[in-house]
Amino acid sequence: MTIIRIFLGQLNTLWRDPAANLEKLRGLLNPLAGGDDALLVLPEMMSTGFTDDLEVLAEMPGGPWEQAFHQLIREKSLPALVGLVRRHGEQLFNETIFMHPSESEAQVAYRKIRPFKSEHKVVTPGSEVITFEFRGAVVCPLICYDLRFPELFRAGLRQGAEVFVVMASWPDPRHHHWECLLKARAIENQAYVIGVNRCGDDPNAHHAGGSVVIDPHGVVVDHAGETESIREVEIDVQEVRDWRAAFPPVTDYLRKPQLA
Repeated sequence: MTIIRIFLGQLNTLWRDPAANLEKLRGLLNPLAGGDDALLVLPEMMSTGFTDDLEVLAEMPGGPWEQAFHQLIREKSLPALVGLVRRHGEQLFNETIFMHPSESEAQVAYRKIRPFKSEHKVVTPGSEVITFEFRGAVVCPLICYDLRFPELFRAGLRQGAEVFVVMASWPDPRHHHWECLLKARAIENQAYVIGVNRCGDDPNAHHAGGSVVIDPHGVVVDHAGETESIREVEIDVQEVRDWRAAFPPVTDYLRKPQLA
């Protein structure tokens, strides 16, 4: 067995207030038992909310907010994936970073490949799907609108992905698409898919939460509903390996040369 404890961090992200969002997270984490066998997953742009006005709020890698976040997960001994916008020279990127409490900086940074609507005027699209190993499992992080592009998941699959993590600021009017697409990505890739969405309101939209863990058969293992919470769910990645060995879609996809 390859057991991983997942903490679904469904936050009502405060608008353009990074310090308050960090304190809100601290309060939600206080009663939880951490440990390096667990992975905390937080929504897209958790530090600021989904805002286009980022020139002042975006920080360089290792900036003050990132350092304070790292100190918090160190106190809880809790590895984490968190979404924020980072500045690299003159460019801004909507990123997911993986931080381990025992390290001094982020070990992994994925840049959102598919910015949504006007977002592309502010952030630069990423160009590479990445994977990393966590507790013996291969994890592929993606962000929000990326969910609508199955080729990104296939790129992760070709790198050996067994667990896909999608963090989002997915608005309520299209919420039905959120769960349908997460299930589809799980079924077609025979993988766990973890979707963590924000809840609550910002000046632009209502967000209905709906953070979920979906198993490689497309079955919802856990659903966070619409309210702010941090929920703990265990997954066994051996289930992915057993299902792929028993039923051939992923094996057949990887065996056949890719179409142009």
